[in-house]
Amino acid sequence: MTQLQPPSNVPHRPPNMPSRPRLKKATSVQKRTLFMIPALGVLLLLVLWGGIGSRLSVEQDSVYQETVNSSDILASALEQHTIKAIHQIDQITRFIKYEYERSPQQFDLTNAVQKGMVRSDVLLQVSIIGTNGFLKETTGERDGRPPYGPTQPPLNLSDRDHFKYHITHDSDKLYISKPVFGRVSKQWSLQFTRRLNDASGAFAGVVVVSVDPRYFTSDFYNTSALGMNGVIAVISDDGTVLARHTSNASPEQYFSATGQYPSPQTLGGLTIDPVDQVTRIVSYRHLLGYPLGVMTGLSMRDQFAAYRHTRNVYLLLTTFMSAAIIGFIVVATLLVRKLMLRDREMTTLAETDLLTGLPNRYQSLKLLRREVTLPENLNHIALLMVGLDNFKTVNDSLGHAAGDQVLLQTSARLADIQVPLSSQVFILARSGGDAFLVALKGPAIREEAIAVAEAIAQALEAPFTVRGIPFVLNASVGIAMHTDASENEADLLKKADLAMYSAKSAGKACYQFYSAQLARKADRLMKWEQQLRVALTQHQFFVEYQPIFDLTDRRIRGFETLIRWQHPEQGLITAGEFIPIAESTGLILPLGDFALDAACAQLAIWRSQGYTHLTLAVNVSSVQFWRGDIVETVRRVLEKHQVPAEQLELEITETAMIEYPELVSDKLSALKHMGVRIALDDFGTGYSSLSYLHRFPVDTLKIDRSFVHAIPADRSVCSMISAIVGLAISLGLSVVVEGIETEEQVTWLSRLGRLDAQGFLFSRPLSVADASHLLERIGVAPIATRPSLPQTAHDAVK
Repeated sequence: MTQLQPPSNVPHRPPNMPSRPRLKKATSVQKRTLFMIPALGVLLLLVLWGGIGSRLSVEQDSVYQETVNSSDILASALEQHTIKAIHQIDQITRFIKYEYERSPQQFDLTNAVQKGMVRSDVLLQVSIIGTNGFLKETTGERDGRPPYGPTQPPLNLSDRDHFKYHITHDSDKLYISKPVFGRVSKQWSLQFTRRLNDASGAFAGVVVVSVDPRYFTSDFYNTSALGMNGVIAVISDDGTVLARHTSNASPEQYFSATGQYPSPQTLGGLTIDPVDQVTRIVSYRHLLGYPLGVMTGLSMRDQFAAYRHTRNVYLLLTTFMSAAIIGFIVVATLLVRKLMLRDREMTTLAETDLLTGLPNRYQSLKLLRREVTLPENLNHIALLMVGLDNFKTVNDSLGHAAGDQVLLQTSARLADIQVPLSSQVFILARSGGDAFLVALKGPAIREEAIAVAEAIAQALEAPFTVRGIPFVLNASVGIAMHTDASENEADLLKKADLAMYSAKSAGKACYQFYSAQLARKADRLMKWEQQLRVALTQHQFFVEYQPIFDLTDRRIRGFETLIRWQHPEQGLITAGEFIPIAESTGLILPLGDFALDAACAQLAIWRSQGYTHLTLAVNVSSVQFWRGDIVETVRRVLEKHQVPAEQLELEITETAMIEYPELVSDKLSALKHMGVRIALDDFGTGYSSLSYLHRFPVDTLKIDRSFVHAIPADRSVCSMISAIVGLAISLGLSVVVEGIETEEQVTWLSRLGRLDAQGFLFSRPLSVADASHLLERIGVAPIATRPSLPQTAHDAVK
């Protein structure tokens, strides 16, 4: 049994590489004549002092640059922390605004606040100010009593800046005040406010969330990172301190109402803090979308303490070394040794994956290069690329910390695999992300590579457990054989990578050997991607519209929008040919945006022509759910073209629901909240369609054309369609039957109830002009009324 890990004695340096020459010892110089000793001593002293001075200068510059980098990193982290904190507070203002505007007469501030997810030690109070500027409700107390009522005079807050702003600005924008002393809380606070409107949209008051300024700094400050004299602060654009914290400050000093900085945009680098006169290296980040920024400052005294200590030691040692050449030689030797150790440490960091402790991609390529250059290894090396399936889901759902735990568990499982091998495992490494490398060399390499791939798949079958949550990832393995003497380590790695992605495409949780066909497929995919990018920039895409008819009266109920590609050389290319490539390359996002925009633009035109009951269905890819912001895209397009949301229907397939059910559910709920209709396309062709009917907010079922061609001859299919239609009608869902081509199919389907249909019997996909002409000939079936039965649409399409 061979354990799947490289031998511990694998050298990091290729064999036959000459070692570095050793430095000559200073004692060899002492063999010279006596008259040269003083000259050599002076020379050594000059070199020593010159070298020490240069070294200290480099150390000083290095410490300064490291401090600047650390300050920048901390400022970036504080920026994210502050933005998150503001967003959390903003959720409170939005929630109170929503609850108040929904029912002002029944609004209870205390109950509304209790519903919010907010820590009590952060929120000072939440208040409602009326249209006249007087306090209406608050969660705080005034002199130990409620701040309003028959025993208390009304509290006038009309002089507050936020009240003046909201009464003159009809905007949903979040307003952040400068520090104010609360008349109710009797504490300094930052006030986050939003305008309240009545049912007519007129000014109805202001919701005020008062927050302790320490909320933005106290939880973030870390003495080990910022030192004893470091500072973090939140500063408005005019330099006013909104929150400030240093490690040696008392809780009452976390915030200073009189703190003021000069123009924050000029903050940066070495600065004397005007608040406490401490010299610090400062980094400033302005928060996008808000009139404030964050500042971090690392004290020069703290950051250069180690440097000053090192400088004093160097000077002391140099003084003693100046008295004797032997001492100089000893110290020089120690310094050289120290530099060699540091170089060795840097080499280790450069060649090791810091998370798992395995060799990284760089070291793997070095080891692989050594082996593929040996002629005797031709046809005796196999490189396996192991990729975790759906690893991105772990990071998206549980966070990157959980993902790191999965990678650690994966590396441990791979290292513990034992396979009966005659071959030698000379690489077990992490290539990057969720990819791991295993390299073997030996005689029966192909069979043993298969055995290792199967052992890897078996080892990763068991569920991973992170934070008490079990989940199964599995792995796809790509195998590349070293069969070409002209190929290098990078070529072999590319082959394994292509084979691994081919295994993922083949269904995941399997292994795949590299073949020349995979390279051709990758080249073809790259060429298609480039052509798609050119087509987007040159506007080669257009949309066609296939009518959807009401079977009751054969009037048009709406259209399905279908994207087409007019290639300048290959002519018309249908969506089925280029959509899979667009999804794999991410170009489906701009294509989807184009289809939505074109559909809503045309719908707006038809509405202006009087077709106010017409609906348009647009297909949405699963990629648009997990890589794009489909909710914001739909909202923007509807607002741009002034189209009612209920006239837009988005068609999604089971693929999106299976891969990302939680994400899709949240986004579908948001779309339904906007009023957009949702259709489940190709219903009945997947594995769990019925479970989606109660889990997702679906309005329409589209029965796939693969069922329709068998009716009315196939009784089992007829029974299935009858059951689907009956289920949909009982759930209050609309049904669209696709792929109708014969009148017999229409006659049979019409007996099932009120259905919509599309297919070549009625019309093929039409251009805008032909679709508009068809509307003029046939007309639209209103939602509430059904006119008398006209002629069929088949002749009108011609």
